[in-house]
Amino acid sequence: MDVMTVTLNPSLDREIIVEDFKCGHMFRISNPSNSVMEPGGKGINVSKMLSKLGVENMALGFLGGFVGRVFLEKLLEDKNITANFVFVEEETRENIAILDLKNHTITQINSSGPKLQEIDINHMIQRYKNSLSLVEHVLISGSIPPNAPVDIYARMFELAKKNGVTTYMEANGPHFNEAIEKSCPMVVRIDLRREKKYFDRELKEMDDYVYAAEDIIKHGAKLAVLSYHVEGDIIATPEGIWLFKLEENVDRSHLFGVGDSFMTGIIYYILKNGYNYLEAAKFGMATAIAKVHHIEKYIEDIEEIHKYLNYFEVKKVK
Repeated sequence: MDVMTVTLNPSLDREIIVEDFKCGHMFRISNPSNSVMEPGGKGINVSKMLSKLGVENMALGFLGGFVGRVFLEKLLEDKNITANFVFVEEETRENIAILDLKNHTITQINSSGPKLQEIDINHMIQRYKNSLSLVEHVLISGSIPPNAPVDIYARMFELAKKNGVTTYMEANGPHFNEAIEKSCPMVVRIDLRREKKYFDRELKEMDDYVYAAEDIIKHGAKLAVLSYHVEGDIIATPEGIWLFKLEENVDRSHLFGVGDSFMTGIIYYILKNGYNYLEAAKFGMATAIAKVHHIEKYIEDIEEIHKYLNYFEVKKVK
């Protein structure tokens, strides 16, 4: 087993397709396939997509309550994923996504997650330390529970580096900032869904995105990825900065899980081909494009990803 994903605040995701969704109205779901319940959270999504590509991996995180038991039962159906969870008293969160194919929108309602006790955090750190010797790559991504220490990502990345493990992160917020400043991982993707900010800097113009990408590289990353508008991404390595521009329009209702698919592609490429970070980013972009051709968080197979390797323009901007 080569990969471990860490999702400190996983969720039981409910994805509901509603045509022409409007607030304050009642909608009836007549087609059962339009309502899906599945384990979620950013690292969990990557675990599931890696599994779909034939990569066995370990999923680590916190679970609790009835929702946590349902989550685990669903996850254990995937034979490529080794579940390695710390159980806590409070309920695992639930997230709801309403996908409107007519208006091309996603409406999300996300819970904050369980409050942890100090013993839970200590148990997690010990479980994580024990697991590092089993893997070569670790992704830590997503939000953290409400009262988790803000430096928990930084601590976990430092432990991984001491064990010679390649580190990946997709997140945003104070815990992301702490990790960048104290123990920057090798691959970083900023989660810009909630707010387009890097530390205290608003990301508005191309120069703002270039600044953020360069700053991540200056802190020690080998690859930084930032979503730039809907159809593009800013990519930075120590060798330069590029804009990946998609050559087709994207249905915004299909963007659910697209960042996780990008990270899946990067990890898969590095596993199979080694540490060419620009090429890994290209493979990540192709994986994300493959995902947006499905409304669900889904990748069909490796052949589908290869099909989209030439679907975007690569332009060096610095």
